[in-house]
Amino acid sequence: MTRFIRGQAAMEYLVTYGWALLALFAVIAILISTGAFSSSNFAQKECTFQPGLPCSPFIIYTDGAATTIQFSVANDLGFPIKIKNMVYTTTNIGQPGKTDYSVSDPFGQQIFKQSEPMNFLKTFEGATQPSPRDFRTIIVSIQYYNCKGIDLPEKCNDETAPVYTTSGRISSVVEQGTFSP
Repeated sequence: MTRFIRGQAAMEYLVTYGWALLALFAVIAILISTGAFSSSNFAQKECTFQPGLPCSPFIIYTDGAATTIQFSVANDLGFPIKIKNMVYTTTNIGQPGKTDYSVSDPFGQQIFKQSEPMNFLKTFEGATQPSPRDFRTIIVSIQYYNCKGIDLPEKCNDETAPVYTTSGRISSVVEQGTFSP
């Protein structure tokens, strides 16, 4: 008789803790399916350039057919600048693998004075697009003229002004949607 009682006690023990383990596995499955343990939740969003070019706000978003990066950089260098060229370096955005996208003279003849913001928008089209909630990093290289002492934008060029290059990194979770100003 004691043998049956011990067996019954063992079964009650297994059933009681079995339900607790089943509930624990169900909670873990729900957390995993919602993306709570996704690396994008723990990655640091950042937009950094050199100290004289603070970057804010910024966003990377996709509509499935194209991915767009939008960011703003303020000119706190202490002298007016004119953007000559920009290169966006990405991995698996637009085209597969590592790709450079060059944009020459993105603002035309515009000179940006002290504390004046520069708003950038670049769309990457192609077969390879990130999914929403993916974490992506885009390296942006900016060549600019130091236009100190030059009043006319057309005179701030390779012959009259020194050219500097700076690079920045924009890292963010890809948002879903399209831009509407």
